[in-house]
Amino acid sequence: MTRYVLCAFTVLCLACSPYRALRPASFTYTGAGGLRSVPLKVPRGWKATHDVPTADGAQCRFYRYRDSSVFYVAFLPSGGDLQPIDRSEHLPKLRPNGDTSYKQQAGDLYWREDKKGVLRAGYLNVPEGKPEMRFDSAVNFVNRQS
Repeated sequence: MTRYVLCAFTVLCLACSPYRALRPASFTYTGAGGLRSVPLKVPRGWKATHDVPTADGAQCRFYRYRDSSVFYVAFLPSGGDLQPIDRSEHLPKLRPNGDTSYKQQAGDLYWREDKKGVLRAGYLNVPEGKPEMRFDSAVNFVNRQS
């Protein structure tokens, strides 16, 4: 009987996993050590992707959604922020592993940017609730993989 309860509990946990609402993808960039690929879990429903290389060597990938939400991952070799973050209004959350996270609500929409070394992962214009949880899960997945 205990085995059946444990099995049912495991199935229930897997069915409720936030990663079910995410789709596998990858982000490949060229850094100082050569070509590197980071596995991603991107919230389902994106309508377009857009890759943006810049003159200073930054490489960004944006996933755009119908409701104007955006998930992104970026390689910024010179550091800095991808989103313009007003430090007088937004205090960073410093994580034990040295990462930095910013999260803020703008009206009824949320944005977030996490820094892990030269990688950035984040989102813009995401409504509160389930969509926000999915985008948070996607950012957290990038941070664990890099």
